[in-house]
Amino acid sequence: MEKVYLQDLIDVNILQKIQDGFSEYTGMAALITDSAGMPMTRGSGFTDFCKKLVRESKPGGRRCEACDREGAFKALRSGKTFVYQCHAGLTDYAAPIMVGDKVIGSFIGGQVRTAELDMDKLHGKAQEMGIDPQLYVKAISETKFMPREDVEKAAAFLSKITEALSAIAYCSYLAIQDCRKAERAARSQSDFVMNLSMQMKQNIEEWMEHAGDLIEQVDSPATDNMKTLLRQGTEVYSIVEDAVEYIKMSDGKVELNEDNYRIRALLEEVVDNVVGHYGDNGREIRIQVDENVPEFMLGDAGRIGQALSKLLSNSINGAKGGVITICASGCKASYAVMLSISVEDSVLELSPGQLGKIREYIENGSVQEMEWEGRPEFGFSIVSFLIRQMSGKFDVNIKPGGGTVFTIRMPQLEVKGGMAHGI
Repeated sequence: MEKVYLQDLIDVNILQKIQDGFSEYTGMAALITDSAGMPMTRGSGFTDFCKKLVRESKPGGRRCEACDREGAFKALRSGKTFVYQCHAGLTDYAAPIMVGDKVIGSFIGGQVRTAELDMDKLHGKAQEMGIDPQLYVKAISETKFMPREDVEKAAAFLSKITEALSAIAYCSYLAIQDCRKAERAARSQSDFVMNLSMQMKQNIEEWMEHAGDLIEQVDSPATDNMKTLLRQGTEVYSIVEDAVEYIKMSDGKVELNEDNYRIRALLEEVVDNVVGHYGDNGREIRIQVDENVPEFMLGDAGRIGQALSKLLSNSINGAKGGVITICASGCKASYAVMLSISVEDSVLELSPGQLGKIREYIENGSVQEMEWEGRPEFGFSIVSFLIRQMSGKFDVNIKPGGGTVFTIRMPQLEVKGGMAHGI
């Protein structure tokens, strides 16, 4: 069995409450330690004699620690609660907390008298530890007296408690093991799919490049069919690319890289790239940037562009003709500028069911696959995840008069009088 720790299996606050309850019920001191004997909880019901007198002296503290270890060791070796007398003459107990046959902690305590005091012995012990004998006798006389049989009953009760704690710890251990197995299996599957997707992406890139070269070199009736195949290849490439990005996000491998950028240059580049990949499908694409948007801003232009590319390509492929307007506006929000970019499609119509699916996904707020027109759709997942990473929001609405509006909003920092390093 691998190394396991009590604090990983049972919350320390729960252990503290159980310990406090036991101490209050029995009138005995209590403490829970890990397998090395280090305290995990605050001591409950500790006597002044032990806490403030004996353990405060160096010889006494060493003897107490040795006594605790010896009691815990005997309990661990026997696998059950062990009652014993400490070096100072008080009665203590120790009970093991186990996972299977492995000890992960101990429930120790006691600090009660079960016999009459022997003054001669007490004076001798006090002198050995460098403690004033009168203070020593007075303090130990104030400890609680408990018949031995009552201590045995308390020990039996403690055995039931530690058995329950051991059962809880074992169930937690099994659950953690199952989670780790599932995590390893998921990681292995994720790595396999990632490698497969990367290979597919590379092969499709090479295929598209060769197909493009052939179209330029050959002039025949088959050219149109080849162009159709090339467009279809572009769509497949986009799906694979989205799948790769989706897996990265699911594994938490996305990082933001902030730099200065110009919003208009960013929007123009997004339109050029998307139209270059998909064509415009007869769509007129317009860009509008309000005067209230700073010329230079600090943010992750690459991730913003990636999100906008998904929304724009979705609109281009979703309908023919009509106008797509990309609008950028901004307003002051504390020390930042709340940048709002909308992709307004005058033609694309969403059914109530489709609108509900998208909004339900956005509200759910996790990276997950979504069905879109009978096929897996990663684009909305990617957009929503990226915008959340930038402390922003993603929304979709029906456009008044017809059409659809996709909007992303995120805080950006204005860069006054600066030059953009990137776009």
